[in-house]
Amino acid sequence: MEYPTRGRYANAALSPLEDDAMAWLDGFYQLEHLIATRMWAVKICPEASPELRFAALTHDAERFFPGGPSSTPSNGFDDPDYLFAHSTRSANIVEEWLRSRSPAPDEAFIRRVRRLILRHEIGGGWEADFVQAADSLSFLETLDWITVDWVRDDRYTIAQAREKLDFTVERIRPSIAVTAALPLYESAVRALDAAEDCTMDLKRRRELAGSRRYLFGRPIPPTG
Repeated sequence: MEYPTRGRYANAALSPLEDDAMAWLDGFYQLEHLIATRMWAVKICPEASPELRFAALTHDAERFFPGGPSSTPSNGFDDPDYLFAHSTRSANIVEEWLRSRSPAPDEAFIRRVRRLILRHEIGGGWEADFVQAADSLSFLETLDWITVDWVRDDRYTIAQAREKLDFTVERIRPSIAVTAALPLYESAVRALDAAEDCTMDLKRRRELAGSRRYLFGRPIPPTG
């Protein structure tokens, strides 16, 4: 478990539309997770379409906007009611943002992005399976700190938080992603097991995870 280095994602090679989406979601504590999900999608699926990449980059957008389902559900992390509510709300919010642009992307792009976001928790079809796998890999790599935070904040016990890590790795379908996930899973489990001894400033970790300027190494504007 570590702090991200400044500019860690400077070479993400985002499209102009993707960069605009990052500006839209700047300040979201899962911004790093979204960027890493897109990067994992390209790594495990080099032929990823623009729609797959964009869906990976925005799949959890709804959590940035108040009013959605709790990201710490009480009925289990595999609860279909939660997964469908979260995925549908994200798809609706991203679709609305795409349609609000001038000019808006073409209809086929919007519909394919929506379909992939709707399926990012459950997979189904090879593209959705890769979005789901990239989401899982990114969670294990960049959100190991959040399971520790859940324990420190008394939201879950270590055993309950471990269920999230187990669910995250067990749902992966592409074999290339399973291989990549195992060492990340083991590292996340070690961090979780040591949650009570954690010395990381988790509030600062959350702030860095949501800073577009920090993650991409953008210059700090002058003051005054």
